[in-house]
Amino acid sequence: MLKEVRRIELEELPEPEPSPNEVVVKVAYCGVCMTDVHIYNGSFSVKTPIILGHECSGIVSDIGKEVKQVEIGDHVAINPLISCGYCKYCLSGKVHLCENALVMGGAGKTIINGAYAEYVKVPEKNIIKFDENVPLKYAALTEPLACAIHGIELAEIGLGDRVAIIGAGPMGLMLTHLAVYKGASQVIVLDLKDERLEAARLMGASNIINPRKCNPEEVIKEITDNELVDIVIEAVGAPETVQDAFKYVKRGGRILIFGVPPKDALVNFSPFNIYFNELKIVGSYALTPNSFLKSAKLISKGRINFNYIITETYPLERLNEAIRKAEKGEGLKKLIKVH
Repeated sequence: MLKEVRRIELEELPEPEPSPNEVVVKVAYCGVCMTDVHIYNGSFSVKTPIILGHECSGIVSDIGKEVKQVEIGDHVAINPLISCGYCKYCLSGKVHLCENALVMGGAGKTIINGAYAEYVKVPEKNIIKFDENVPLKYAALTEPLACAIHGIELAEIGLGDRVAIIGAGPMGLMLTHLAVYKGASQVIVLDLKDERLEAARLMGASNIINPRKCNPEEVIKEITDNELVDIVIEAVGAPETVQDAFKYVKRGGRILIFGVPPKDALVNFSPFNIYFNELKIVGSYALTPNSFLKSAKLISKGRINFNYIITETYPLERLNEAIRKAEKGEGLKKLIKVH
C-alpha cells in the first residue's frame, strides 16, 4: 500500500469478492514499471493510500456467477485498463483513450487498487488465458509488451526502414525486438549504459551507440550514408532525449514519443522544422485490447526472449527496494514474486 510519496507499507486487507462479471486472480508475478516510479516519487500525483502494480499474471481463484470464459485454476494475465464501453472513444474503437477508464494500479485519471497484492479482481473482459506450460513470470509481461506493440504499430515501420531507439531499458529492448520483426533494415539503439546496449545487441540491434563516448548524430549520419533515420522512437521519457530525436530523423520521417515523461515536463522545438521537414510526431499511450491479444500470442509461442530483459525478482516485502533500484536505473526489468 502506497501511503504517501516514497512510503510503501504492507497491510492486511479483506480478500476481494467478485461481482457477477468479475474474476479474482491470485497474483503470481507483478512487474515494476517506470509508471510505478513516477507515482512513488510524486512526479505523477495520485490519491493515497493506493495499491500500485499493473503488469501481472496469476491463477484464477474465484469467479462471478456471470463469468463464462474463465474458470478457477486458469493461468492468466490482466489488462489493467478497464474501459466503460459507451463513451465516444470506446464506441469508435479507441478504448484505451476511454473517458471513464479505471486503471488498475497504474497512471490514469481514475486509479483503483493494483496487483502488488496477494489477490486482485478485474472484469472478465480484462483477462487473457495462458496454457500452463507458459511461465507465469513471462505472462506477467503481457501488458508492457502490449504497450510496445501498440507503439510499434503507431510508428508505422515498413520493410527496409531505418529506426533509431533512444533508451535500452526494458521497454526499449522490447521495442528493439519488435522493430526487427517488422523488417527494419537498421535498428540503432542509444543508451548511456554499455550493459544495456549489449542487451540491445542480443535483442537484434544492428548498431549500438553510447552518447557519452561519441557524437551520436555524427555516428548515425555515418552509418546511414548521411541520410539519418526514417523513424525515431523515444523510450526514455526525458525532455532532453525528446529534443535529441529531432537530430536523428530525416526529412519526411516520424518521431514516436513512447517514454513516460514527468507530468510537468516541457520541450522546446521549432514548429518551422516540423513544417519544413514534414515530420510526423505521435504519442503512444498504454495498450489496446488488440495489442494485448497479440502480446499474449507472441508470449505463448515463445517469440519474445525475456531472458535478457528480466534481471531481478523480489518478494513483495522488498517492493520499496525494487522501485528505488528501478528509479536509479539499476538492472533492467524487476519482477515482484507474490505467490
